[in-house]
Amino acid sequence: MKIVYLASHRPDFISKIKSYTGEEPQIIATEPGGLYSEHSLALAAEADALLVANEPVTEQLLAACPKVKIVQRFGVGYENLDLEAAAKRGIPCCNLAGVNRDAVADHGMALIAALVRNIVPANELTKAVRWGDARHVFASSIELRGKLLGIFGLGNTGHELAKRARGFGMDVAYNDIREISAEVVESVGARRMEKDEMLEVSDIVSINVNFNPTAAGMIDAEAIGRMKPGGYLVCCARGGVIDEIALRDALNEGRLAGAGIDVYSEEPFPADNPLLSAKNIILTPHMAGVSRESSQRNYDWAYENVRRVVERGEPARFVLNGV
Repeated sequence: MKIVYLASHRPDFISKIKSYTGEEPQIIATEPGGLYSEHSLALAAEADALLVANEPVTEQLLAACPKVKIVQRFGVGYENLDLEAAAKRGIPCCNLAGVNRDAVADHGMALIAALVRNIVPANELTKAVRWGDARHVFASSIELRGKLLGIFGLGNTGHELAKRARGFGMDVAYNDIREISAEVVESVGARRMEKDEMLEVSDIVSINVNFNPTAAGMIDAEAIGRMKPGGYLVCCARGGVIDEIALRDALNEGRLAGAGIDVYSEEPFPADNPLLSAKNIILTPHMAGVSRESSQRNYDWAYENVRRVVERGEPARFVLNGV
């Protein structure tokens, strides 16, 4: 079985593949302009499976590797997969739905707790031996009990975040373009709200949506302007959901109390990303879904799905394109 890996800017990924398989992985990546070189296409020509990190699966690539039986994405997001092009060729495209839901929910809850308790500025002031100033920042901190958490997207990660929030004594509301089962909603005591209402009344808003045409730019300047004054925004979803300039302005003008962001419109983000000049913000490098446990599940689940299809001829799991 020949596997070709699609990855760039990911030495951690390459190192993990080596340790997991005991083999030197065959890596391809696009050139500037978004196309694969003839050399990369030749490397992929005999592939039985494509295992995808952050590079795109395109019509150009699929046309060059006629033996591929499965396109397997590491992780959950799949905006870099041309689902239609693969479906035309009878190739299942798969993600790993739910593989990192606990890690993402833990990270989201950690951001919320750190923001409302002013942990980051207090840490910086304490290490600067500014004891009085460090204690002073806690005067503006708030307790989570009784506060309303509004969650956009009550799927795997949103549901797990809601469970953690309930453990802190929070109330939970949600908004989702899908119909969420009554059992899931009742398990976390959530109530459904329309988008504008939830923005206006939530003390903390968390974005947990999949990236799709509906989600793109959904938290724009108008949405941020509707948020409760002094509220908080957390996003561990996908880049491109939030208007980063509008968020920076809301933070710097004091209309929002803080934000915790893990994903960005451009990754790795450039030195002129507007959020770098925002006040009261915690930034992490698209790491919410990463933990020792979730990383191991990623590789276990991905390779098992590939073996199901390529070696055993069984139907793929986690299929995204109906094949």
